[in-house]
Amino acid sequence: MNDRNDTFDFAAATCSEAGFAPEPLQELRMYLQTAVANGSLPGAVIFLARGDRVVLHEAIGQGDLATGRPLRADAQYRLHSMTKPFTAVAMLLLYEEGKWSFDDPVSVYVPEVREALKQSGNRATREPLLRHLFTHTSGHGFGSTMDEIMDCVARIDIFGARSLADLVARYHQLPLRYEPGTSWEYSVGMDIEALIVERISGQRYDHFLQQRLFAPLGMRDTGFALSPAHNEHLVPGYAMDATSRRLRPANLLEMQDLMFPIGGSSFRSTASDYARFARMLLKLGSLGDTHILKAETARLVFENLLPEPLLQEHHNTLHYRVGGGNGFSLNGLLCIDPAVAGRPVGRNTYEWAGAHGPWFWADPEHDIVFVGMTNRAMPHPELAPLSLLSQELVYRALRR
Repeated sequence: MNDRNDTFDFAAATCSEAGFAPEPLQELRMYLQTAVANGSLPGAVIFLARGDRVVLHEAIGQGDLATGRPLRADAQYRLHSMTKPFTAVAMLLLYEEGKWSFDDPVSVYVPEVREALKQSGNRATREPLLRHLFTHTSGHGFGSTMDEIMDCVARIDIFGARSLADLVARYHQLPLRYEPGTSWEYSVGMDIEALIVERISGQRYDHFLQQRLFAPLGMRDTGFALSPAHNEHLVPGYAMDATSRRLRPANLLEMQDLMFPIGGSSFRSTASDYARFARMLLKLGSLGDTHILKAETARLVFENLLPEPLLQEHHNTLHYRVGGGNGFSLNGLLCIDPAVAGRPVGRNTYEWAGAHGPWFWADPEHDIVFVGMTNRAMPHPELAPLSLLSQELVYRALRR
């Protein structure tokens, strides 16, 4: 389990060999090229695979606007919230060992949660269960408006935290916003999961992932603290300047870099590395001769965890809509009924994205993995949501 995985690699295939028409995929290229030419994006890397065959792996645009350096297909990106699926698998590794169960109270592993119940404004009469952490239904949250969120961030001084345990303790200086399991609100549950991984395993979170996930899968360019050689390929982050309407270097708040790893953000990767991870999910825990999870454990990623009442509601975060055919699984959106959702993806497609624009999906019905990487802070109001646009074009291209 600790050896690098040299038993798997994607094989190159033409569009027709993998069952795609080339024209819609060329539309995707052209859209991204236009977004770069118009100054909306610095660049993008796209990776499309069907089964074990890669159809697209291309870099478009620049890796560094200051130097004009062309973007490389192996460029490293800050994943931000696309770290969350890693955290789901980290938890599943320990679940498979019998170290926790979905209906365990969070306080069994993180007693700090009891402090939230004591805070002024607390709206919960009971603490959350572990299952609630995975689905943003635990009651944790910073608010529904940007002013509320920034007020909470300042109140607990998130960026003053010196460790993951310190950060999670600060989260619980805030009250729970609703009764666990009764509503959906984007939350910090995945950071709490990472602390649970640390406390159960006795390892720092990034060390656990390196030993148990990244190294076995051959994800050589993925991690929290990367070597100087790796950092040479790390693209800078950008944001759109509100006055000049030109891309500028992102500031520290927009970058959200931390000095310790967390479960909801903080890791870096490449499109091809992340595709290996997503392919492992579709192969139900295996990649080549390497076995990360048992099939029955990995299958949980493609099962909805939201209760029926929440599926009947609609909750939005960025362009994602929970409810109306979209459920939620382990730290990611799950399209459980594409017809109701009005989406082209296959049933039980698992997906998520990050704050600076990376996105991915893993479609078990059509055996498709797509990873897109870019590095401009959200939102991108002048662009179509890249995950939705790429899905529209990829499935328009699908022929069989």
